[in-house]
Amino acid sequence: MCGIFGITDNKDASKLAYVGLFTLQHRGQESAGIVTELGGKLLHHTSMGLVSEVFTKDALESLKGRSAIGHIRYSTTGSSHLKNAQPLVLDSYLGQVAVAHNGNITNADKLKAGLQKNGAIFQSTSDTEVILHLAAKYRGRELEDTLAKNLPKLEGAYSFLFMAPGKVIGARDPSGFRPLVLGKMGKSFILASETCAIDVAGGRTIREIEPGEMVIIEGGKALFRRFAPAKEFTRCIFEQVYFARPDSVVAGRTVQTARYEIGAALARELKGLKADIVSGVPDSGTVYAHGFSKESWIPFQTVFMRNHYTGRSFIQPDQRLREFTAHLKLAPIRDVIKGKTIILIDDSLVRGTTSRKIVKSLKKAGAKKIIMAIASPPIISPCFYGIDTPNKDELIANKLAVEKIRGFIGADELHYLGLESLVHACGDQKDRSFCTSCFTGKYKAAL
Repeated sequence: MCGIFGITDNKDASKLAYVGLFTLQHRGQESAGIVTELGGKLLHHTSMGLVSEVFTKDALESLKGRSAIGHIRYSTTGSSHLKNAQPLVLDSYLGQVAVAHNGNITNADKLKAGLQKNGAIFQSTSDTEVILHLAAKYRGRELEDTLAKNLPKLEGAYSFLFMAPGKVIGARDPSGFRPLVLGKMGKSFILASETCAIDVAGGRTIREIEPGEMVIIEGGKALFRRFAPAKEFTRCIFEQVYFARPDSVVAGRTVQTARYEIGAALARELKGLKADIVSGVPDSGTVYAHGFSKESWIPFQTVFMRNHYTGRSFIQPDQRLREFTAHLKLAPIRDVIKGKTIILIDDSLVRGTTSRKIVKSLKKAGAKKIIMAIASPPIISPCFYGIDTPNKDELIANKLAVEKIRGFIGADELHYLGLESLVHACGDQKDRSFCTSCFTGKYKAAL
């Protein structure tokens, strides 16, 4: 999962791109980059680290120009290395072209092998570079013509931002797996992974880019063009379960509202469950717990002090760092915990190691009983569309039954939310459903 942000026709383009990426930092903490255009030339700065670390005052000052695209990365394909930091910039027959990508191109290896056989030389191990080489080989008159010719060759999930002299283009895959929204601020157009980035930058959201659609922003105007027939609109449900910020709008309402309703749905499924208090694993679990508390009449209490200066454990690049970060970021509040039966709610249970540490810390702090409630179904299958669960061996629910998982994490009880309840709470619509392949093993797009 990554975050992308773009803005056009603004004297503070690089600074607003910084603000947008900073707002989207929860989507990736590995690397960050911004590209601007000045006098037909693309200027770029990318580096490993957080947005606040990558973009010093001098770095931002060097990125002059009135349009910018930016990217924050958490790797799903390609190694954790500076060469894979985005946006990527390539010299082409159309001049310089930059690209920022959120998603996972499932046929990238096949396309890459064909391109290399015909002489293409790749500079990174990221799947994103494939579209640039396709664009260099199969050309159209304008960049948008080239993209319309080549984007249909990609399979999987993607939202792209492209920049060339004089224009910025956004494109979304034909199923709409990965989010991309369009906003406006005065004369400036904004493209972003989430509405919260548009809001914080000072703009207003216009609409989502539709599946199989691109928007070409040039000369102060936005032109919409379909490059592929739209398939069933199948947005990733994990955006609302975990990734998206609570103030972002997905499926017509804020993520905060959806998570509150998910918590209430969990309480309805577990009606009659007795406990002294209900709490959540910060941050997303807290909203679920408030919804659960309201529905169940079990009082809410904060049982952890969250250290906000650590990263999100799930999106750290390796398991050792995930465990170390999880240990640092949550400190139990002993007076609240001691002698209590606690319903503890988390958004998901992927590998089980973080939950095990959390339960252990609560019991060490004196909890009488821990009832673990998960605000989503068991994750039994890997995601191939941009979330870091690449193989089944890492998924504890694929290997163990619920009772075995309970024993592994050390909880006294373990409960999961049903899939139907989750989908309903997320706001499923007749023509805009959710991808739930991680819970069902049934995939709606080519692998």
